[in-house]
Amino acid sequence: MSESNYQSCFRCGQELFADDIAIYRKLVNRGAKEFLCMDCLAKDFNCSRTDIEKLIDYYRKSGMCTLFC
Repeated sequence: MSESNYQSCFRCGQELFADDIAIYRKLVNRGAKEFLCMDCLAKDFNCSRTDIEKLIDYYRKSGMCTLFC
């Protein structure tokens, strides 16, 4: 079984932050052990990093998602 990687993006190696991990879990897989940074996630979803950041802001302000408390 592979180790969890909470430090860096599994595609580009960029350092991950709490929001990178939370949005990946929200949009891709709640139980993920490896994560994409926001830039790589945006590429996969064919949108901009700003779009991802707006989603994070929305979830944080809504108070409905425990990943963004």
